[in-house]
Amino acid sequence: MPYVSLFLPLVFAVSLAAMLRHFLGSLAWAALLAVITWPLLEAMVRRGWSRLGSATLLLVGLIVSFVGPSIFLFNTLGTEVAAVERLLGRLNETGIPAPEWLARLPVVAAKAIAWWDEHLAVPGGLNLLIQTTAGDLLPYLTSTVRTLGPTVLANGLYLFLALLTLFIVYLEGPAVIRTVDQAGMRVSPHYYPVLRRLFPLSVRGTALGLCSVALLEGIVLGVAYWVAGAPAPALLGVITGYLALIPGGAPLSFTMVSLLLLAQGHPGAALGLFSWGAFELFMVDKFVRPKLIGHRVNLPFLAVLFGLLGGVSTMGVIGLFVGPFMMAVLFWWLRGGKPDSVQEIAKEEAEAETDKLAA
Repeated sequence: MPYVSLFLPLVFAVSLAAMLRHFLGSLAWAALLAVITWPLLEAMVRRGWSRLGSATLLLVGLIVSFVGPSIFLFNTLGTEVAAVERLLGRLNETGIPAPEWLARLPVVAAKAIAWWDEHLAVPGGLNLLIQTTAGDLLPYLTSTVRTLGPTVLANGLYLFLALLTLFIVYLEGPAVIRTVDQAGMRVSPHYYPVLRRLFPLSVRGTALGLCSVALLEGIVLGVAYWVAGAPAPALLGVITGYLALIPGGAPLSFTMVSLLLLAQGHPGAALGLFSWGAFELFMVDKFVRPKLIGHRVNLPFLAVLFGLLGGVSTMGVIGLFVGPFMMAVLFWWLRGGKPDSVQEIAKEEAEAETDKLAA
């Protein structure tokens, strides 16, 4: 009989997830954003703001924080693309002489120089190469464009649903928290308080670490691109900042820019940029990111790293938040976590709420 009582809710949960499978991403993002920004909402309410006004202002702030960088990226992209078009036009008229380092390549130097002289060193060769390459890629580009419109509309719908759900959660927050707590205590009265404590700590730590590191690396490497003489340093800095949200994105970015400088015949600038990027990446990944992400739940560096990589490889961007949380649960258990520690966690939560009210 006990197994039957567990089987029916499990079947219902699986059926519900299958029915809502296309919208689980929106619900998950709404939940993550609510957990991340909940302290801000509560602080505004404690200062005398109405819950409706606090929810509206916070939602508008989130939209602006997402839309603002995108508008800057597109404006910068338009300016830089025009400059790139003018540069390509000049290079197409005069031809691009083979760089000196090409002759020093082992084994393939003669073939590489012959190909370069045939396709790029002659006037008009760059334009012909681009047309040939674009012609080969045209079938793939056409099929991509056909699916682009429906994909954009679907993602727009999912974003709208995520923001709408987030707004409702802001308004009905206490009732939502009560409902989730009641359900969690029915499922696992011993371990749910521990998970309830670890989840917001790990999610907020991950959000703080990812956003802070992305902003830092975008600014620092953008300045490094400008010092090294890379083309379009502002655009490359913004792209690097976005890529830095994903583990491995920043090194890929500054490595590609270093190779671009090397191809332009600036080996010293390329080596300097790559060395600075590697040093900056070491400092960020060794000290800054683990400190911000793992400090709140006492996670070591490798646990944070594998949690981020494993999460993003299996669940996409949402996995960046789920991975560290699962690692936090694992290390809590490995360190001898027991249901008895629930009382301590509940005491800490009560003290934290008391401190908030006093403030």
